Amino acid sequence: MKKSLLKNALYKITLNFFNLILPIIIGPYVYRTLGADAIGSVKFGESIFNYFFIFATFGIYQYGLREISRIKHDKEKTSQVFTSLFTFSLFTNVIAFLAFLAVGYLGYGGGHLFPILLIFSVNLILNVFFVEWINEAFEDYNFITIKTILVKVVYVVLLFTFVNGTDDYLTFVWLLVINSLLNNVISFIYVKRRIKFSFKDISILPHIKPLFLVVIFSNGNILYTQLDRFMIGQFVSERSVSFYAMSQQIMTIINALMLSIIQVTIPRLSFLLGTEDDTNYISLLNRISKVYFALLFPASIGLFVISDIGVVVYGGAEFAPAGPVLAFFSIYMITLGIESMLANQVIYMKKKEKMLVGFIFIGGVINILLNLLLVWMDILSPENAIMTTTISNVVLVSIEYWYIRRVLRVPFHLFTLPNMKYLLYSLLFIPVSYGIRMLVTETFTLFFVLVIVNALLYFVILVVTKDEIFTLLVSKIKAKIKR
Repeated sequence: MKKSLLKNALYKITLNFFNLILPIIIGPYVYRTLGADAIGSVKFGESIFNYFFIFATFGIYQYGLREISRIKHDKEKTSQVFTSLFTFSLFTNVIAFLAFLAVGYLGYGGGHLFPILLIFSVNLILNVFFVEWINEAFEDYNFITIKTILVKVVYVVLLFTFVNGTDDYLTFVWLLVINSLLNNVISFIYVKRRIKFSFKDISILPHIKPLFLVVIFSNGNILYTQLDRFMIGQFVSERSVSFYAMSQQIMTIINALMLSIIQVTIPRLSFLLGTEDDTNYISLLNRISKVYFALLFPASIGLFVISDIGVVVYGGAEFAPAGPVLAFFSIYMITLGIESMLANQVIYMKKKEKMLVGFIFIGGVINILLNLLLVWMDILSPENAIMTTTISNVVLVSIEYWYIRRVLRVPFHLFTLPNMKYLLYSLLFIPVSYGIRMLVTETFTLFFVLVIVNALLYFVILVVTKDEIFTLLVSKIKAKIKR
């Protein structure tokens, strides 16, 4: 049965809204309880772990989602692809686990970071059972939403129970592992009820080349934000990593809600391309971009105008130096959203992974060179690091958009006035916020006034202009309520 794209989007938005609210609730507790030094150590250890985790996952999530989406109506083929990818995942995770232990011991053995790395290594074993891409391919967002919320609730209860001071940072890392354990195992059991292992005609080698390309393009952050965090930890301080990591986390919380639109449409776009329905593919693609910009621009500019007080509200006065970092992250979020749309909904859908890898590599090399220049000039800092990453991402977006329009000749009109008008609306937040700051000074009061006033301003603009997207959304909601 064909599942409703709107219903899937609502489930996904519900999940991401929960994921948005949850860190807002527990984030301040974690940052205030553990402090900048402990958080910095955990996040620095996590940045090292992520390099190995990338090769452990080996792009199976993105690749498996695309491939299963195209053959999900064929039970036998689905079982064969699932078995092949699961077997390959077992191999990559074991290799990554052994390599990570070796590097952790040789590079950080005996130091305060080593126990953190040891705990994170458990995730490489648990990752074998991460099969959420199957549920995504079958557009089973109701299960994903309910399961994830229940697991997160358990995690929150354990967090508030066992993490009570700066010395509990190892307990905090263990809870992150337990969260992965519950999430992965429950999903694996659920998937195995639908799909059985089929070792008949199992095929692994044909998947390796496309997986290798996917692992590079889908994990471009190893040359971008992950590189920033590692270099800040190595050349500045672990404490500075906490300022970068918290700003990134705040941006990611908000960005996840925006990316819901992209994520839930990938299976449908893949299906349309698989049936060679180019007309509906382009139509859906252009509609998605307009909806996405209607959310992305106000979220990014809104984050920009509250960045200096947002970090204090979230983490306390100790994290005030993260304000400029979050301001740059709010601009980076725009480039990140656009790049995600170009890469995932067009270039990857068109099976042009090779070109995408090259584009990401170019942007990544630019970021590496700019960061090394900052180190050489002795001016590397969290805010300078994300600034260079934003510059690199702008270059990447420019190259991808040129390739889509000029080489692939896809009539994807992204930077049109109907799309960019949402940026113009959102820029009004800046003078309005400046005026509010002249009247309100208390941090928490100012934070809530800025959020509420700017949200109402945007809402009024959409109503007065009779915006097409806003009107469509309201009509859809009314139709659902009447049923």
